[in-house]
Amino acid sequence: MSRKNSLMALGLAFGLAAFIACSGGEAGSQEAGSGASAEAQVSDAAATEGQQEMELPEGVTMETVNQGKDVYAGAGLCYVCHGAEGQGMPGLGANLADSDWTHSDGSFDGIVQTVMNGVDSGASTTGTAMPAKGGSGITDDQVRQVAAYVWTLGK
Repeated sequence: MSRKNSLMALGLAFGLAAFIACSGGEAGSQEAGSGASAEAQVSDAAATEGQQEMELPEGVTMETVNQGKDVYAGAGLCYVCHGAEGQGMPGLGANLADSDWTHSDGSFDGIVQTVMNGVDSGASTTGTAMPAKGGSGITDDQVRQVAAYVWTLGK
């Protein structure tokens, strides 16, 4: 047998051995995947339960929060300056996902007032103004929805 054929045979043998070893591991990894999936489902259920257990401000429901998340990421244009997850954008918008509040006391009503009135560039920690209602022309109801969502970010 030539050296080339010997190397090919050896490679095939190792490949076959690896395949056989992995095929048993594959079933194990599918089980692990199923376990991970089940853990994710439990984790998702716990997160949902945690959201339901969160004591929301008076007059605010999880539906209001979810609507606010949609407005935040859509018509309200909030994500442009504050980021998709509300963690702020350097030089643009403050972090909304922590417990530090500069322009309100962090209460739902305080956040509503900040969104309604905006923040002028002189008072802004980034030097960038936040126009009233984010400058997007959202309705008063949408302001309350966004405020409900933002309120939950730091909780």
